[in-house]
Amino acid sequence: MKIDFDNMRQMMVGPIPHMAAVGLDLISLDDSGAVAKVPNRPEFVGDPDTGVVHGGIVTVLLDSLSGMCIMPLMDEGTMMATLDLRIDYLKPAAPKKDIFAHAHCYKTTRNIAFTRAIAYQDNADDPIANATGSFMLTRAERPGSKKAGSKIGSKPA
Repeated sequence: MKIDFDNMRQMMVGPIPHMAAVGLDLISLDDSGAVAKVPNRPEFVGDPDTGVVHGGIVTVLLDSLSGMCIMPLMDEGTMMATLDLRIDYLKPAAPKKDIFAHAHCYKTTRNIAFTRAIAYQDNADDPIANATGSFMLTRAERPGSKKAGSKIGSKPA
């Protein structure tokens, strides 16, 4: 599916409250994956003594971007929902720095897409976390298909 990048950026901020709340900014999105960032904000600090960012911010970034990276590979109208997300936190996110992530979809089946992602700050080769995910795919029914307009228990004409 051809992605309208500017429209996709707007869709992330508008109707998805947690993405807007953290200021998630989509940097790129194509068949090879997605890149986004979450800006540094004082309210994201999880440990006031060290200034380390709360892990929940990294989770939102990795989960959201993992779902987004599937979109260029799907037909228009396909919806996805997180089935499973495993995140390995490799080191704390450094204080007062933006967090970036790269995610890509490496396999799709009829009903599930599988993703890999990393979160990093200065260098993608030195990640702060990595994630693997699986996402349920719900495809829009096409007009004229057997399923379109059918009702349970109804007999064909």
